[in-house]
Amino acid sequence: MIAGMHFSGLFRHGRTSAAVLLAASLAGCGLFRPAPPPAPAVHPAELADDTGLPASAARALNQRFRYMHAVGHSAGHLQVDDADDLAVVLAPIGQSNDAIVALLVNGPGGEYRVATSSKVVAPGCEPCTTTVDIAHHLLSVHVMRPADPEFERLTYQFGYRDTDDGLRLVGVTAAQPAGDEPIAHSYAITVNLLTGAKVDTLDPTSTDPARRRELKSTVPLRPAIAFDAFTFTPQALAPELRRQPVSAFEPQETLPASAAALLRARFPGATVQSRSAGVLRAEGMHDIAVVLAPAAGADADADATLALLLAQADGSLKLGPVSGPLTRNCRGCDVQVQIAHKALVVQTATTDGSGTHVAGYQFVATPRPGVLRLVGVRTVLASHDGSGDSHRYVNTANLVTGDKLDVVEDVAHGHRHRVEHASRIALRPPIALAGFAFDPSKLDAETRRDFNP
Repeated sequence: MIAGMHFSGLFRHGRTSAAVLLAASLAGCGLFRPAPPPAPAVHPAELADDTGLPASAARALNQRFRYMHAVGHSAGHLQVDDADDLAVVLAPIGQSNDAIVALLVNGPGGEYRVATSSKVVAPGCEPCTTTVDIAHHLLSVHVMRPADPEFERLTYQFGYRDTDDGLRLVGVTAAQPAGDEPIAHSYAITVNLLTGAKVDTLDPTSTDPARRRELKSTVPLRPAIAFDAFTFTPQALAPELRRQPVSAFEPQETLPASAAALLRARFPGATVQSRSAGVLRAEGMHDIAVVLAPAAGADADADATLALLLAQADGSLKLGPVSGPLTRNCRGCDVQVQIAHKALVVQTATTDGSGTHVAGYQFVATPRPGVLRLVGVRTVLASHDGSGDSHRYVNTANLVTGDKLDVVEDVAHGHRHRVEHASRIALRPPIALAGFAFDPSKLDAETRRDFNP
């Protein structure tokens, strides 16, 4: 049953009885609607040769790359304004992956000659595609990696700093659409390798109404990387393409004065680590969820806490339920909160030697004033290695219906393999947000990874 449900879309109406919640879930409008399956890859045999090359360019390529065929090209002014350069994507005959990029320049009499060529782009990745364009004196190499767990779209830009320089890497951009985490964002990075300027961007999604957010920083400058020496893998630019934790993007605007006063009185010295405002209990009333880091100098047992500020009919705020420890079992976790679709989602994320661990908890309001009940839990373990292979294990449990779904998704050598296993778990007595400790081990049946396909 859970296969048709979505975490962030659970139970559009917060003040609902357990029976109605169950009915809504069984109707398919509840917990965890999974991400759509990946689009089928185009088989290399279906990709035609690029026949639009100038005749002299085709001859030059055939002499230098006899066992490769052209699958795309772009022409334009790259080095100087009075001569056309030509970038051509070449792949081994009979396939479109394991491509290289050849750069041709005009020689005497307008004849093209091969000036340089790249290393293999995305080696071993069969569904990967490579395209090129020349514009504004830059050569852009676009790589689509549909099975990559980090970045599916990468663009590498090459240019000449002056007419005497060789072609060098001057910039990179990377983008990843929103995934299936409990709180999902699309993520993008742009880096200028000449200045070290880096911009990380979080874009809002349909389940996250927050505004577009940017984070500017710098990375150390590298020695010049020549076009023909660069290895086209994300790992080749690991510092430049390192993601920032989502908490780093939290807006710095101050809380409403009444909210800040309530928090100071109850949690003196604590600092706001993450927050979200939205309709949680009733239309037209915006509650606020706040993650509070312990005050500086607090004892070792102090922990982050989630506090809920409830909007009142007269426009004021009232301190609502306060959770138990948020990060006691994952010190240094990145914590996010989101109020959307009359549900509160709390997500923790941390990385260790076994991979990235994400845990999401979803709460909805109950008929009892100020009481929120845990209705869904989702855990993700994701890992990948330097070759691009990855492994994901996702558990989704509906605590109202007892439905559980285990999903294992592996990517090996560019090929995605996904299997699912639906099961049932025993229902628990209702679990309230007040005092709740965010520890997956306390929900063993709901989070246990015991499916071995």
